[in-house]
Amino acid sequence: MTSSLNQLCCDSGLGFDVSNEYLDPCQASENNSTLSFKLRHAESCCETLFRTTQMLWLNTNVPPADLSRAQRTLSKSLNEFNFECIGSTQTDDEQVIADSLKQFSKLISAIEEERDHMLDRAHDQIVGPLEEFRKCHIGGVKENKKKYDKKTAKFCQAQERFLNMSSKKPGTAVVEADASLGMLEREYLQESLSYVLGIQEVQERIKFEFVEIILRFISDWLVFYHLGHEVAEDAKDYLSDLQLKVQKTRENFDETRQKAQELKHRYMESKMKPESEFTKQGYLFLMEKKAFTATWSKYYCTYKKQNKKFSMLQFNQMSGRSSSTEVLTLASCTRRLSEFEKRYCFDLIFDERPAITYTFQALSEEDRKAWLNAMDGKEPTYPIPSTHHNEDGNLDEVGFAFVRKCIEVLERRGLEEEGLYRIGGVSTKITKLLNMGLDRKKTEQDRLMFFNDEQSSDVLESKTIASALKHYLRNLNEPLMTFRLHHSFIASAKQETRQQRINDVHTLIHRLPKNHLEMLDIVIRHLKSVSLKSDKNKMSVFNLGVVFGPTLLRAAEETVAAILDIKFNNVVIEMLIENYDKIFKTQPGKSSDYL
Repeated sequence: MTSSLNQLCCDSGLGFDVSNEYLDPCQASENNSTLSFKLRHAESCCETLFRTTQMLWLNTNVPPADLSRAQRTLSKSLNEFNFECIGSTQTDDEQVIADSLKQFSKLISAIEEERDHMLDRAHDQIVGPLEEFRKCHIGGVKENKKKYDKKTAKFCQAQERFLNMSSKKPGTAVVEADASLGMLEREYLQESLSYVLGIQEVQERIKFEFVEIILRFISDWLVFYHLGHEVAEDAKDYLSDLQLKVQKTRENFDETRQKAQELKHRYMESKMKPESEFTKQGYLFLMEKKAFTATWSKYYCTYKKQNKKFSMLQFNQMSGRSSSTEVLTLASCTRRLSEFEKRYCFDLIFDERPAITYTFQALSEEDRKAWLNAMDGKEPTYPIPSTHHNEDGNLDEVGFAFVRKCIEVLERRGLEEEGLYRIGGVSTKITKLLNMGLDRKKTEQDRLMFFNDEQSSDVLESKTIASALKHYLRNLNEPLMTFRLHHSFIASAKQETRQQRINDVHTLIHRLPKNHLEMLDIVIRHLKSVSLKSDKNKMSVFNLGVVFGPTLLRAAEETVAAILDIKFNNVVIEMLIENYDKIFKTQPGKSSDYL
C-alpha cells in the first residue's frame, strides 16, 4: 500500500484527501467546513420534502382544492430538489438518477386532476424512511463529528504535554507517557477516518437510498388514480430502467464501501504516511527565543526535496486559527545533540536568513529521522524496498498460451454456466491450475496437456478455469490497459456524451503496447461471447464490467480515489464489450456506428 486513503473526493473540486485529517490542518478544516455545509443542505432538502409530504396525509379531510394545492407543492418540491453529491464525475446512470425526481414531478402533475384514493400507506413508505435516513445517517455523522472534535482536543493536549516533558524525566515515565500518547493517537485517527468515511457514505447513499424511497412511493401512488394505469404504462420503461440504474448504483456503492473499509483497516494497521507532492510533511514545534526565555510554537511544515523549499504554517488544531505560510530555501539540516533541553530536535538554516538557526522539535525519534532523511541531514537514509516482480506476472508467450487455452476450454463448453467469472473457484484448485499452466520450466505442450488430463478433471471446472484466468490478468506486473493510460481512460469515461467517451476510448486502446493490445483483444472478444449468452449465464455486459473493471484497468496506487473511480473502470469495459468490432478492428478517427 504505497498511498493510503488518498484523495477521497479528488474530482469533486474539493481536493479532499483523507490524510489531511491529521497532516494538513488548514486543508482539512476548510474541506470539513465545505462537507458540513453540503451535509446541512442535504438535510434541509430532506426536511422540506418531509414536511411537504406529511402535509398531504395529515390533511386528507380538507377540501379537494386545498389537497390539490398540497400535491402540487409536493410536485414542485420534487422538481426543485437538487442532489448535493460529493464524489467524482457522475456516470450516465447517476445523471439519470439525479434527474429522476424531476421526472417524478412530471408524473404527479400529469394525473393530478384524476386523483381518487391516495396516500393510504404514505407514512410507512416515505415519512418513516425519510425520517430514519435523516436521523440515522445524517444524525450519525453529526455524532461522529462530536466524537472527532473531542478526540482531536484530547490528543493535541496529550501530545503537547508529552513533548513538554523534561529530558531529565526517568525512562519509565517517558515510556508510559509515550504508550499513552500512542493509544490516544490511534483513537484520534480512528475517529477522524470514521468521520470522513461517514460523510462520504451519507452523500453516496443519497444516490440510491433516498431515490428508492421516493420511487416506492411514486409506484404505489399511481395505482390509486383513475388514469394511473395509463400513466404507469407510459412510465413503465422509464421506471424499470431507473430501478435497474438504482440497483447498479447500489452495487457500485457496496463494492466501493467494502474496498474503502478494507483500505482503512490496512491503513490503521500499518500507519503508513500517504504520499503527496511533498517529500515530507507534518507537525513540528519551533523554538522562538525571547528576552529571558524561549517558547515552542506548533507549525505545520512541508518540504520538497526537488527545489529544497521548506514551508511553515503556524496552526492550532484546537482553535482552528492559522497564520500565513512562510516559504524558505533549505541550506543545511543538522541533528541536535541529545544533551539539549528538548528531545527529538534538529536545526535548520535557510538561504534567505543564513545568520539565523531555526530549532525544530519533531513528534518522536522516528519522526525526526524521517525529517533528517528527507532533508539530507546527519541521520542515515532508509532505503525504500524495491517491488518484487513475480515471473508469473509477465505478459509473455507462456501467458498468452495459458489465456488462449483457458478461453478455448470455456467456449467449447458453451459459456452457459450461471455466474461464470462471478462465482469463484476453490483457491487450492486455482493455484494448482496456475502452477501447471504457467510453469516456465516445461514446454508449451507439457503445460497445456494438463487441460486434457482426465485425472485432473476435478481441477478443470469452469469456475476454476475462469477464476485462474481472472487471477492471472489481475496479477500482471502491469494491467493490460497500463498504469500510464489509466487516468486517460478514466477521464474518457467522464466525458459529457457517450460519443465522446467511445471516441476517446477508441483512441487510447490503439496507444497500448502491442502485446497489451493483442491480449486485450483476446479477452474482450471472449467477454463479448460470454455476454451474448447472458440469458443463460446471467453475466450481462454490466456484470462483466463489474468483474473485469478493476482487473483490466487498475490504478498504480490503491487509493480511495481509485476505489471511487471503479465505476468508471466498469463503464470503460462495458464500452469495449459493446463496441468490440469497431474499437479493435478499425483505426480511430471514424465515430459512426458506436453503441
